[in-house]
Amino acid sequence: MEHGHDHEAPPSSGGKSISRNVIAALPVPFLLPFVAALATALGAFASRPRVSTMAIFMGLVTTFLVGFVTLTRRRAPRAGVLAGCHALAWAPFIGVCAWQAIDTALVQESSFRCGTGLMGLIVLAVPIGGFALLALGIAAGALLAHRATDGALRTAAVGATALALIAFAFAAPRMTRPDPDTYLDSLQFAGELRADSETSLLGRRFDYRRVVVTDPIPPAPAPGEVPVEPPPPRIECQLAGLATRLTYYPDTRPCPTLRVRVDQGHDLAVVDGTELYSLAYTSAFRPSSGEQLAITPVTVADHIGPPIGWTIGAALGALVGAAFLLAARRVRRRTSAWAGVEGAHVGDGAVVLANGDRIRVDAAARLPVGAVVLGEAQQQLPTYRLMGVRTFASARPGTLAAFRSARTDLAASLDAIAVAAAVLGATPLVVARVVGVF
Repeated sequence: MEHGHDHEAPPSSGGKSISRNVIAALPVPFLLPFVAALATALGAFASRPRVSTMAIFMGLVTTFLVGFVTLTRRRAPRAGVLAGCHALAWAPFIGVCAWQAIDTALVQESSFRCGTGLMGLIVLAVPIGGFALLALGIAAGALLAHRATDGALRTAAVGATALALIAFAFAAPRMTRPDPDTYLDSLQFAGELRADSETSLLGRRFDYRRVVVTDPIPPAPAPGEVPVEPPPPRIECQLAGLATRLTYYPDTRPCPTLRVRVDQGHDLAVVDGTELYSLAYTSAFRPSSGEQLAITPVTVADHIGPPIGWTIGAALGALVGAAFLLAARRVRRRTSAWAGVEGAHVGDGAVVLANGDRIRVDAAARLPVGAVVLGEAQQQLPTYRLMGVRTFASARPGTLAAFRSARTDLAASLDAIAVAAAVLGATPLVVARVVGVF
């Protein structure tokens, strides 16, 4: 039973209504960075390291949009459409993060290059891109705020959900393969290298020695200068046998035992010094030539699958998109099938119908005087004083056109959530497919 507290927005979708929706959705792009920060924190503290921060972000954004639509759909019924557009504007950022993850080496080269230029580009691009995407989100949302675009929005929701489903379908068969997080652990153990010994592995001869290195003695100071103390000797653990000598610095500890693992299918091997370092310190090389190199997901794309978190994220995006598509379809069907009757509430539950009949509707007793829509028509049982007349079990203020417009706006907001969830969930896998990985 629906009572007088459910006030619907007027059916107009003109300029004033669009402005109201734009203003109502304006806080969304400023709140989404906090949602992203929360997703990052949850991803960092997740007990399972293979959880995708991007999938967490998609789930949080969907929850946020549902709450936003619930709070605003009475006064700004299409603000949810604009909020969905603002959330969708984060897809390029997720795409950049996915591309960066694909480009990140699983094993670094021995030499490292400074990334100052790249960081400067990021520092400049993020605020500029943020303002550009804010403007695009407002423009797209203002366009979709017209009810005439509901068909296009519905098509976009179906397409986005299908895209997420297709992305998952391509990735699912590779879920049995190691992914970038488990690739190194999946390599076959080839042997160990112990300090002060020579070992033959993978057709190569390795010489691993603990060496005391003494720097040159500084020259004698000139008269009046403070003498410089010679640096103390330092301990190095040097591994020869590759194109470039590998050096480990154990300080006062013994040289670590190095584990060698091999990927036979790609002529790749890894020297692992994690016994010495708390974080994985590995070097990759080609057993055939001794050449040292970095291993990236692109290098071993035919051996590994996409990150499991990305695959689950696409599956969740498809499921969430489909769920909101069905919810929007149900709202539209129930709205079109709802046979409401318009009338005028004159007070104390008395309603005058369009044909002039005056009836008593208990559900309208608490509504303000004015236009009402009556639903759930029933036939009142006749009594010895009163013949059987129609009565209604529900009543809501406003007109039938306003009610249907409000429900149509709700369906459009649900379609917008479907688009945002599906696109955000599928973006990492789509980027990987475009790049040619996974």
